[in-house]
Amino acid sequence: MTGFMHAIDVFGPPGTDIAPYADSPTRPTLTGWSRRRRLEKEMGRLAAARNKTKHRLHRLGAEWQLIDAVAVGIDMPDSFLAVGPGGVFAITVKSQGRARVLISGDTVQIKGGRPAYVQQTRDFAKALSTSFTRTAGTRIPVTPILAFSGSGLLSFYGPPKGCLVAVYRELDHLLTAYGRRIANRTVDKLASIARHPATVVDLRSDQLVASYMWHSADLTADKSASGR
Repeated sequence: MTGFMHAIDVFGPPGTDIAPYADSPTRPTLTGWSRRRRLEKEMGRLAAARNKTKHRLHRLGAEWQLIDAVAVGIDMPDSFLAVGPGGVFAITVKSQGRARVLISGDTVQIKGGRPAYVQQTRDFAKALSTSFTRTAGTRIPVTPILAFSGSGLLSFYGPPKGCLVAVYRELDHLLTAYGRRIANRTVDKLASIARHPATVVDLRSDQLVASYMWHSADLTADKSASGR
């Protein structure tokens, strides 16, 4: 898959266009330049974390398909969808660097903050399940996974409810542990649903949904594996 973001333009060499024009609305201020530099570094870490995670999941083989969240109409560049024999998984990747991550239920503590990573991951999975179910005409469960990329420690004081948490190096083993719950033909159809305009463009459009004709009866053969 191609990269999911473009590099951010950075103003010229430090000192070339900042101090003499700090008050000019057409020139960047030192504060603005610093903010862009921080954003560039953060997006670079995000891209590296996603690439590491996808590289790890490619070990699962051709039976699994990975789809960016932005490709299914969800503005979460740090997330993607994994569809394979084990089911459908909504994976959100966060870069922890060398920082230690403490997890106690839904609370994630990192670098002195408590970001809502667990809730974001659950919301992503819920949105996918809702849109998939609407298009397919049958319930499609989606399992949320919050993954961390970095060299820091991951400490648990109780796992969150309804969301798996793991380091990215364990993801291939985690998904393999789900076994073979759905057939390969169903994997292909679920990936097709994710990429179809009925799912991506406008979930409220009954016309788009009705225009997407596929034989959901084939999916019912795997129905016993869909309930969790």
